[in-house]
Amino acid sequence: MFSLKLSKTMMDVQWAFVSLATASFAHLLLRMVLGRELGPSGLGVYTLVFTVYMFGMQFAAFGIGSALTKYVAEFNEDLSKRNKFISSGIVGSLIYGSLMGLLLYLLSDTIGIGFFHNPDIVGLLRITALCLPFIALQKAVVGTLNGLRSMKLYAFVNIIQNVSVMVVSIVFVIPLNMAVKGAVIGFVLPTIVVGLLSLIIVRTYFTAGSTILGKALKELSWFGFYIVLANSVGLLNTEIDSLLIGHYLNEVEVGYYAVAVILVQGLSLIPMSVHRITYAASANYYVKNDYENLSNLLKNSFLKVFLVTMLISAVLVLFGQFIIRLLFGEDFLFAYKPLLVLLIGYSLYYPIHSITSVLSGMGKVTLVFRIALLCGLTNILLNILLIPEFGILGAAIATSIGLIFAALVRAHFIYKYTKSMYG
Repeated sequence: MFSLKLSKTMMDVQWAFVSLATASFAHLLLRMVLGRELGPSGLGVYTLVFTVYMFGMQFAAFGIGSALTKYVAEFNEDLSKRNKFISSGIVGSLIYGSLMGLLLYLLSDTIGIGFFHNPDIVGLLRITALCLPFIALQKAVVGTLNGLRSMKLYAFVNIIQNVSVMVVSIVFVIPLNMAVKGAVIGFVLPTIVVGLLSLIIVRTYFTAGSTILGKALKELSWFGFYIVLANSVGLLNTEIDSLLIGHYLNEVEVGYYAVAVILVQGLSLIPMSVHRITYAASANYYVKNDYENLSNLLKNSFLKVFLVTMLISAVLVLFGQFIIRLLFGEDFLFAYKPLLVLLIGYSLYYPIHSITSVLSGMGKVTLVFRIALLCGLTNILLNILLIPEFGILGAAIATSIGLIFAALVRAHFIYKYTKSMYG
């Protein structure tokens, strides 16, 4: 009799996909509303503030969420040690998140006026700083759930977060007519609430006592340090174009470019879902020396992600103008050419990215950081050279070249270290 029963890994991928699909849908719908209600300028300001928030979130969490995924997966059968890591991660996240929130508040003038030349951004960044301790807590919780492979709860937390941000933001922007400020409050307020409530899920794993700030937190922080550096450089690698458009051009150009980026991020649903699962799964296979399953995981993941990515890219090439006009209106058709250029880079980058987490799973966190740093610096240089000359099209060209370079470098090291497992 034919069975529809799926493996644990495939079920996990499905839940990760549901989580990311909900996030992407909420992200797209919110940007559609903001684009139509606030125009290119308002969407541009919101995009700049949200981009700064994403960087703040990386440092606020300090990579502890990713570190917890690794250590919880490795010590899942040693309950005492596992719970010690979880408890240390929760406490450490609150400390690091609070420090990062204070730092962002103090630097809001420098970022808003000094870099973006827009005083309206200053107050919005100060509001944003309030939620960083709570997003750090949430990242620690979802990192724990990923390590436990409790993907239903993992998806639940992320879905609640993204749907609540979308709903609250729309309420503040349209009925309450609070414009960009309402949109910013719309992601800050739900982040605080969900961050606090998410602690309920892991309360049974928490071990009280001062000892939790000892060796376990040091291990998490050391591992997380490289993770946060690699992730931040990786984020910079994909967001530097928007930041430098805001610096060299203006918020209207940022708004046009944001639409191209939003659409091309539709490619990320499957790759990011696979990326999150291969991290925990590869760490588990590697520590058990189960190289055959690890190799099969990587090969199957890459091939399937590549095929899906090519299909979605073809749809965006053929129907991109129609989609932009339908979702955002005629004013945003300037986004189509940058979209085409970005598709080249992202369609080649995402299949490799989907399995890059195997390097972290093997403990090669310093290598991951060095790769990210090299690729990030290359992308920054390209954007600095091309944006002043070619505007948002130059940003798209620079980003695509940088992504292709990043894919080649990552592919080289994945092949090198997975091949070495077999001697």
